[in-house]
Amino acid sequence: MIACVIFAGALIGNALQWLLPAQHVADAKATIGMVQGLVTLLLALVLGLLVWTSYGVYAQQLSEAHTLGSQILQLVLALDRYGPDAAGGREVLRQELVETRKRFWGHDGGAPSLTYAQSRAELRRMDGFFAGLKPATDEQRTALDTARGLSASIVQAHYLMARQLKNPLPGPLIASVVLWAAFLFCCIGLGATFNALALIVELLGAVAVASAIFLILEFSQPYVGLFRIPSDGIDQVIAALSAESRAA
Repeated sequence: MIACVIFAGALIGNALQWLLPAQHVADAKATIGMVQGLVTLLLALVLGLLVWTSYGVYAQQLSEAHTLGSQILQLVLALDRYGPDAAGGREVLRQELVETRKRFWGHDGGAPSLTYAQSRAELRRMDGFFAGLKPATDEQRTALDTARGLSASIVQAHYLMARQLKNPLPGPLIASVVLWAAFLFCCIGLGATFNALALIVELLGAVAVASAIFLILEFSQPYVGLFRIPSDGIDQVIAALSAESRAA
């Protein structure tokens, strides 16, 4: 759709050649060229910045997902060190990971949603389990303190990851870029000779700009689309915790 809008700008420019007096177009060529160069530079800078920003969102989410995997393993290890009484904590953790899996990978293309109330409920669920434990040794107390800290860090990371994906690229910004591109192609069409080759090149140029915007939109939503963060890690943890629950 964006490629069509941009290409329509080129067609409008071509049509203006027929509608406007040829002398007017010839006299304005210098001005058209300067404005075209200005918009070209502006569009190149903004598109490059947006691609870099959206990739930064993707890379940050991937890094935080890897960090979460490490924290989850440490939490499981802390529960194991506490002893058999902490076995129920793995089930609570498994339930939270299943909810996280649905929140980030199970939605229909929108940004993952995690409200303050949901984060608070997750913290209370784990705190309620920890409050029921009665450590008898220093090792158990150390393991319990470690597990509490890791649990809070995991919930905090989930909340931040979800909030970071809330409107990472405002719609008006993307619309402005599309309008700049359409205006640029209108200038190109106004100064180009109208023939089949020129139309093909204009169409390919519109597709190129649209592909850059496609990359921006794809990287800004890293849990859906082509460049998605795989869910293999969390799936493996859920499967392992489920197997332990069945064995218990």
